[in-house]
Formats: sequence, C-alpha cells, structure tokens
Amino acid sequence: MFLARRLLLAGELAPAVAEHLHERPGEPDQPDGTDPGRGPDLELRVLDAAATADDLAWADSFSGVAAPPGLTTAGIRWVHTMAAGVDGMVAALTGSDVVLTRTIGSMPRAIGTHVLAHVLPGLTHVADYRAQQDRHEWRRLEPARVERRRAVVLGTGEIGAGVAEVLRAVGFAVTGLSRSGRDRPGFDRVVALADGAADLVASDLLVLALPLTESTRGLVGPVVLGSLRGAVVVNVGRGATLDPGALRAALDAGSVRRAVLDVVETEPLPAEDWRWDHPGVTLTPHVSGPTEAADIAAELLAVRADLAAGRRPPTTVDLGRGY
Repeated sequence: MFLARRLLLAGELAPAVAEHLHERPGEPDQPDGTDPGRGPDLELRVLDAAATADDLAWADSFSGVAAPPGLTTAGIRWVHTMAAGVDGMVAALTGSDVVLTRTIGSMPRAIGTHVLAHVLPGLTHVADYRAQQDRHEWRRLEPARVERRRAVVLGTGEIGAGVAEVLRAVGFAVTGLSRSGRDRPGFDRVVALADGAADLVASDLLVLALPLTESTRGLVGPVVLGSLRGAVVVNVGRGATLDPGALRAALDAGSVRRAVLDVVETEPLPAEDWRWDHPGVTLTPHVSGPTEAADIAAELLAVRADLAAGRRPPTTVDLGRGY
C-alpha cells in the first residue's frame, strides 16, 4: 500500500491538470480508510521549468510526459505519464521499482473516430463526387457498403480496442492481431500475428495501434505490408513500428493503396522526407488522440486510490514488457 502525498506535475498540461485536481474535493473515506479524492492530504507542485533536485527530493510521485534526470534516484515511488505512449518513460525507469501508470481516458474512442474520418471519404466517393461537381456532372457511383469491408487492427490493447469498437459500429468486420491471439473485448475475433496472413490478404484496412518495444520496432515491414492487396494503412500507434522503406515499396507496388500516418519515427519529419510529397500518403501531426487534462486528473485520482488500497491499477505498465 502506498498513499501519494506530494505530487510533482510537469509539462505543458501541468497547470490545467492541477486546476482539475483542485476542483475535486476529497471523496468520503473508503472502508479501508483511504481517500480517493484529492483531499487536503495531497500536495501539488507545478513546474514551470525543469525539475530541480529539491523538487525531486520533495515529491513522492511525479506526472509528466518526459522523465526528468535523477527521477529514479529520488524518493519517488509512482510515476504517471500524461500520454498513452510510454516508451520514453519505460527506458528511464527500467531496472527501478517505481510504479509506472499511463493515461488512457477518452483516447481510444477519439483515435477510432480519427481513423474512421480518414477512411469513410474514400469508401463513400467524397472526392469523386466533388470532382464530378466541378465538371457539372450528375452520375451515381457504386453505393458504398461499409458492412462488407474488413479491417485488421494490429495491437489489441486499449487503443486498438477503441478503434475496433468505432469501426464495428459502422459495419466493419474487425479482426485483431496480437502476438498471443488471446480474445479481447471490442473485436469480432482475435488471432495470433503468426496466423494472420489470410486476414491481412482479405483486409480493406490495416490499423496499426502498437506500442513501441524492441519486439515491435520495424515490425510492420515487407512481410506484413506485402501481404496486403490494396488496403489502406493507418498508423495511430508509434511511428517506429512501421518501416518507412517497406511502406514506400508497398505503395509503389500497390499492395498498400494509401497510408494515413498520424505518427512517424521522427516528429516532425525532416523537410526532405519522401512522405511529405507522396500522393499516397496523408500526414497528420500526432493529433488522433489528444490528451485531455481532465482525463489525466481523473486517472491520477483513480490510480492514487488503487495504490492506497493495495490494488494494482489497470493502467500499470509492465516495465519488462514495455507496455
């Protein structure tokens, strides 16, 4: 059991997170005597610059996007990342006994909506009808039948499941691919990546929702992309899970019809990168799942209550696995 009492908040969203926490009075005590709300027993310190040694010595908990130097040698026992991606924090905390949790909040549905927004126009002839209008042409095209489309989501965690639920709501049949192939809620079915070749061949849409670990770095390369037959690829996971050279080859060969990249391995991309100008690539600046201060504050309080009660928070990151 651990009750956080001194929380250090860092980063662009820190002031807003603090405001939300200040708006939350302590809730009635739980049967075990812990207080899941902010309450008077949780002090906050908001940083407007880099964390100092004094800041780290004061805190028993930290929340931000990046790990400050000296984090693991201070007396901090719990770190909560304000983002869904955790690879940077994992690298900083590996080998320590610090508990790492992450923010999920409303991101899964927001990311699923982002995917759908980029896929539906192509299925419903939005650009084609606009072009016809420019030509003063009135002609019906083949009706879109979304319910006949097949999507594969590579990565079956919270983000992948959120994408699957949004796609299924409009009629997609959604298969999840993961290393284990274990069933997960939100999907029509889940199969192991090693057994997913037939699903990739039949897919109209491949969504990448992978965390970045040593085993997923460059995982989506020639084998996966070469299995596709003109599918749209959307990456809303981590940029370095997708091999850019293999993507370019797949676009040129036609196995990938279009790529929508909300994440890339270097953000922003260098000005000379081929993806800026390729007609088959749509770039968005890592905006599919905006982090909301209210979500961060709510999850901080939920995790604090879990830790105080001796429960493992559901957003805990396994430092050994990297997610």
